[in-house]
Amino acid sequence: MQSLVGIAALLAAAWGIAAGRSASTPLFFRIVTYGLACYALGTGYELLRDAVIASGALGSDALGGLSATGFSIGLVGRAGAFFFLFSSYFGALDSLADGREPELARYRLGALVAPVAVVGLGAWLSALLGLRPVALLALVPVAATSYYALKHLAMPDVEMGIIRVMRPYNACVLLICLLQPVTLLGAGLGLAHGAACALAAAAVLAVMQLARDGVSKWFL
Repeated sequence: MQSLVGIAALLAAAWGIAAGRSASTPLFFRIVTYGLACYALGTGYELLRDAVIASGALGSDALGGLSATGFSIGLVGRAGAFFFLFSSYFGALDSLADGREPELARYRLGALVAPVAVVGLGAWLSALLGLRPVALLALVPVAATSYYALKHLAMPDVEMGIIRVMRPYNACVLLICLLQPVTLLGAGLGLAHGAACALAAAAVLAVMQLARDGVSKWFL
């Protein structure tokens, strides 16, 4: 079912590339596009890897090594996607939204709920399903991204209206982040995993359009 999210990321990235061909396209939109492309590449690698394993082309020694480490290059692709999304927040966008005023401290502290939820759910699933903890490393950039998504979603609007127009986008990114522990680690959950993947795929398909809508209003 994880392939659903990968296909959605591929379609969304392709649309983002097509929609962002203009030289005037904001860097923010391009970074989001690159992030989804990275996610699609990571998922595509894992699909090919699973196909090779299923074909029996790899010997038992190689399979044993893969299962022992729990590491996959696909995890790098998925983590890289959220590094892109994190970088789209960190820096100029966040400095415009958060001027570090003391009265905004409650929003900064409250936003810590999101990364705690991402890491906590991932750790719980890893312990529940007996998974290799190396996969939890892929959730580190997810947790960091979720912090900014929740903070920008909850903060009051600023003079230029950036917070207001980007709220639907931030809500969608936050949903994708919160679903990552289940889509990444919850394959043993059956229907719950399938439902999480379907919901994540729908959010991934929507996020590029929401980013486009937001920046088009932001740059008017």
